[in-house]
This record gives sequence, structure tokens and C-alpha cells, in this order.
Amino acid sequence: MKRFLLLMLAIPLLTGACSDDTTKDPAPEPPAATLPAGTKDDPFGVNDIAGISGQSSVWIRGYVAGAEAGASTMSVGSDKPSRSNILLASKANEYRPDKCIRVELADNSDIQARLNIVDHPDLVGKKVLLHADIVSVNNAVCIANITEQEGGKEPVENPDPENPNQPDQPDDPTPPVTGNVELDKLYGYAEGTTGGAGATEANIHHFNDGDKFQQWLNLREKNKSEVPAIVWLSGRFTKENGRGGSSASPWFDIKRTKNLSIYGTNDFVMENIGFFLNEASNIIIRNIYIKMPKADNGADGISMQESNNVWVDHCTFESVNQTKDYEDGSCDVTHQTYNVTVSWCHFIKTQKSCLVGHSNGQTADTKITVTFHHNFFDLSSSRHPRVRFGRAHVFNNYFNQVTTYGVGSAYGAMVLVEDNCFEGVKLPTDICTYPAKPSGSSWVSNLQGSVAGYLYERGNVFNNKPADATSPYPFTNVEYKAYNGEKLAAPLTYDDFKPSYNYIVDPADRLAEIVPSAAGTGKLSGYASAPKEADNGGISGGGTDPGTDPDPGTDPDQPGGSDLGNGWTLLSNGTTQATAVCKGSQLTLTACGKFESGTQTFGFVYKEVTGNFVATTQVDSYTALKETNQALAGLLVTPDVATASSGDFIHAMAAKGLAKFYYSNRAEAAGKAGKGELSAPEAMTGSSPVVRLERSGDTFTASYSLDGGATFGKEKSVTISGLPDKLLLGLAASSGDSKKTSEAVFSNLKLNGQAVAFE
Repeated sequence: MKRFLLLMLAIPLLTGACSDDTTKDPAPEPPAATLPAGTKDDPFGVNDIAGISGQSSVWIRGYVAGAEAGASTMSVGSDKPSRSNILLASKANEYRPDKCIRVELADNSDIQARLNIVDHPDLVGKKVLLHADIVSVNNAVCIANITEQEGGKEPVENPDPENPNQPDQPDDPTPPVTGNVELDKLYGYAEGTTGGAGATEANIHHFNDGDKFQQWLNLREKNKSEVPAIVWLSGRFTKENGRGGSSASPWFDIKRTKNLSIYGTNDFVMENIGFFLNEASNIIIRNIYIKMPKADNGADGISMQESNNVWVDHCTFESVNQTKDYEDGSCDVTHQTYNVTVSWCHFIKTQKSCLVGHSNGQTADTKITVTFHHNFFDLSSSRHPRVRFGRAHVFNNYFNQVTTYGVGSAYGAMVLVEDNCFEGVKLPTDICTYPAKPSGSSWVSNLQGSVAGYLYERGNVFNNKPADATSPYPFTNVEYKAYNGEKLAAPLTYDDFKPSYNYIVDPADRLAEIVPSAAGTGKLSGYASAPKEADNGGISGGGTDPGTDPDPGTDPDQPGGSDLGNGWTLLSNGTTQATAVCKGSQLTLTACGKFESGTQTFGFVYKEVTGNFVATTQVDSYTALKETNQALAGLLVTPDVATASSGDFIHAMAAKGLAKFYYSNRAEAAGKAGKGELSAPEAMTGSSPVVRLERSGDTFTASYSLDGGATFGKEKSVTISGLPDKLLLGLAASSGDSKKTSEAVFSNLKLNGQAVAFE
């Protein structure tokens, strides 16, 4: 049977009635004092006829809002519109069924062939003009007996709603085998992950000291160790054990290493600190209780970037503060990480549970593959998961009264949602661009962006569906690139979503019993205590970090900034996440924010430089929102990105605005910022502009060129005393707005005359 996608308002019917919606909404607005004549030139509107009936052969105009589903075909997860009716509304984007009037379409009539939205889904949102009768059925006003229409479509030849071979019909999937899923077995995309299996006794450690655990990890990264190792953690680790011994960097780095298993004892707790995996492979993390860190510098419970073959199993993530944005992701999979399984985990009141795919511009995240199964999402808010670009298989999870939405799909992601149990969930699934929540007078998705994701659901159980749940329920999408927009050449099928690995499922109607009893820490045997006494990896003393931090700085979404490779790091300190796309000698930087006299918000792609320098870059394009010295794109140098969002941000900058060119600087912490226009060069040939930033001792100068770098305008200088020899230099951009973004494209970056590539 056809599942109607992203286009209809589906509500069940009482036999012969126009609607069975018993919600006690306010009464319709009374008719205007003077009604239209009901002629073709002066037709009735939907609001005009809401309280009248008994009018024959009149003209009515309105917008097609959807169609009601036939009672015989209505079932959870299989909402299907009928050819027998459409819903007419007074505005194109109406989403409330009680504000619509049902229009009867006589069976096998030419009118039905032209107006039904099964054959013509693109009619939704379009205006039609009908010559018909206004009648009353079971005390509800309806439109019937249409004799003429304008605005419909040409009939579809030989439509057959029951024909499974009809192109717009989804497939009839063969479900996976139902059995008893083993509690201690790895399933999903991470199959083949072994972690530290085979570790010798010398490489099995027990840590009860977080500082020494961090140092051991740093040494492993420094040595690029791939020797299989197993570590047991006990006691309590806190943010003071974070990178470099700093509470401002609340994460343990698992970087550039392989073949590692990390196990927690049943009483082990990580409080306000998480794990950051970068370029890590063959990693197992089990039985770890994480009390979620505050979003200091973008700390997550577990964050994975550019990693592969990671199994996160039987962990507990507990939110300690349910204030929006106080905490970031619980278990995030981004930046081309692939072959991941997250299983049997307990998410307690978490706000942003599982982000899959970093941002709307991170198109390389199509590489992501991740399985979520038998997780207990317990009174959590959103992202269970939220997926961009990649592939996600979500099965046998238990969603207990999640508050914002369950599973989200955006930007072409392929998400299979099957054999789960949703308990009291208003919005089980959400699709980017599809109307999912009220915002003002129209409906918008919780997932910001302009490109829809794909989501196929089957075999799910929906218990205690809230009375105010969305319709259709749940949302799915196998063909639309955007809501009511362009379609794929052919709808996707179950086989397009189904992963290649073998798996079995537990019965969905038993998940409310199975999952809560077995998910989270303390549910596996053999984890009551570590198998050996604490040796803390053989590290004695403390206080110094033997490793070198390759990722200085901060980033509200990625610990220390996103490592872009080739020595470059992306910093984002705006309310909207900055993104960077590197391609050879070209960088595309998208960011929001303002360069203000007190604080700054912007995106910054930077690397370390030593000593004096002359840096130039071409600004190929910059889409600033307005002309202002707060919206800038250009070269920036600073000694410390940690102060980027404060009034202590010491920096020098040479930049382009919308049409003018500017300098920006601050010579001392808490000092006054200097900003103004740069002097124009004599040669103005119309080439893409080049900005230049130079250091000579304590003096920094800014200027720009309009002839490809041959001639520069008068330099603007500032003296900044006491700076170290090593600074952070790169490309920065803001938009002039705290939320809206601008895009800057840079190329041909040169440092001391030598070309510098971004990848």
C-alpha cells in the first residue's frame, strides 16, 4: 500500500462523516456581514462557508491542503490519502485540519481524476476554483457535487492505487529475522571491530587517576601506537583531568591511535568530562557512565571525528542540566567517521543525544555509516539520532517520552528506522524542510536547512500516541528533495536503505521490557571490578603533559576546534556553527557573527606561524549581509583563540567588507579595539582583491590590493608588545549578524611568498 509522503494532512474518519476530530478548538469565525455572491467573479472563500450550508451551484475558491485518509486504509505508520476527497483551506500553507473544508470527489468522475492528490501530489498548496454545492454531513460543512473546476490537473491514465508496480508505490519490504538479540555481541556497521583484543599482559592497564590516563593517551598519540591495549577505569574522573590538566578542555583525547579497548568498572563515573576521538581506529568503549560535561569549548560525552570502526556499548549518558545548549552532544559521529555501532546505551534526559554529520556544509559526511540499536532514550529531547549526509540504521531502540523529536534526517541522509518502540512520543521522526513544529503561523522542521533527508520506517510500535501528535504519523520521505519540491527520478525502496550486514531483531512490542532492563552501565557480567590492581599505565609523578597538543583553541561544537588536516584548525565561536571546505589552494568559510569593539564572534581557520611574516590571500567572493566593519573576511593573527569571544582578544586583521576594506586590532587585553577603513591602492584594475597582513617584531600592518597583489594601498599599523614568537595566523570571516551566516571564498594564500595549501 502507498505511504503518502510529506504532502498530506491525514486524519481518520467516522463512516459518512467529514471529520472525526473531536478536539475542542475555538468556534470558527462568524461570516462577514456581507458575504460574497458565490459567483465565479465573486466566489465564496473557505472562511465564508465554514458556518453555512444548503447553497447550490455556487463558486468556491481555496487552496488544496491535503486529503483525508479512508477509514479502511488508516493504520499507524501507513497514512494513505484517498482519491475520494481533498481538503480545502483559506491559505496555501494551512496545517490545521479543523481549519479545512472537506471536498467530496465523486468516484470515477473526471473531476476526481483532475483533483485527487494521489495522482497529483503537486496540487498541495495550489489554488483551485470549484462550482459545487455546499452541504452538511453529520453537522459538518462539506463541498460536494462539483460540476466545474479550474486549477486541477490532467487525468492520469489507468490509475490503480492497489497496483504495487505503479511507479509511486513504495516496495513491500521483507522484514529482518526476529529472534533473541545477544546482549554481549557486536552487531551493525562496526562489525569486525576488536579493540585491544590480543593485548599482552604488559599492555593491560587499570587507571584510577584521570591525569595519568590523559598522559598515557597523549603518549600513545605521540608515538602513533597501534599496539593492542586494554584499559580499565575506576573511581571518578572530572574535568580537571582534561587535556593539559585544564578544566577548560574537558575531554580525554583518543587521537591518531588504533586497537584500544576502554572499559569502566560498574562504579566508575566520568563527571563533566568526555572522550574526543580523532583519526582513531578499532576502538571499543564499554560500561562508561558519563555525567554530561558542560559545553565548554564544545565538549561532548563522546565525539568521533575522522575515525572508523568504533563500538560504543552499554554506556550511560546522563544530563545534569536540561537547560538548552548548556550541554552539547552525548555521542556524536561526525567528520567522515564510519563503521560505528552505538548499542545498549542509556540516555537520561540528554538534550542533544546523537549528532550524525557535522553541519549542512560538510558534504564529505556521506562517508558516515552508523548503527543505533537497543538504546534507551529516556525522557531525552532530540537527536536520536539527527543525521546529515550519512547512512544510519536505527533498530530496536526504546524511545520513552522523548520531548522534541525522535529520529531526524536531513541533507540527503539515508536513515532506516525499523522495529523500534516509541512510548508517548509526539514526533517520532522529523525530516529537514518538512513541516514538523509550529513557528508563527506556519509549520517548520526542527532540522534547519534547505535539503530534505530520506527516512524509511517499518515495523515500529507506537504506544500511547499523544492526542496532539503530528499528522501524518510518523513522517517519512523516500522521494522528495525538499518539502513539496523536486522529486527523485524514482522513489527509494527498503533495499536502498537496508544495510549489507546480517542482523536479527527483537520483537518491537517487547522492547519496553527488554531495553530498560539491559541498557546502560552495570548490566554486563565481569565488570564489577578491574581484573588487576591499579597501575596507571606505569606513569609516575604527575602534573606535566608529555604529549604535544596538535589542536589548540576552542570550538563550540568540536573540542579544541575541528582538525581540518595539513596543520589547519577550524574555530567557531558563533551561535551558528561555522563550516570550512578545503580544496587544494581554496578555502570556503561559512560563519555568522560580528567583530565588535567588546566581543567578537566569527569563524577562523588557522595554523601556527613563527617569527616575522608577510601573509597575503585573494578574496574570491564574500557574501556579507551588509556593509559594516563588523562583517569582515580576511587575514587574522592572534596569540590565543581561547579569548576569541571576549573583550581580551588580542589580534590584528586585514579584511574585506561587502564593498570596502577594513583593519581591526586590539593591542592589549581589556584594551580598546581599533577599527576603520583601509586606504585604497592607486592601481584599481578590478581584479579579485588581495589582503595583506605583516608582522615585523611588535609591529603589525594591514593593507589591500586590487591588481592581484602588485600594488597595495597605504598600510595601517599597530604595535602589540609582549607577544610570543609563535602565533596563530589564518582566514577569518563574520557575517554582521549573530545568527545568519555569510560565505567567504579565499584562494592563493601565501606566507613569505610561498604558496600554502589547505589540503
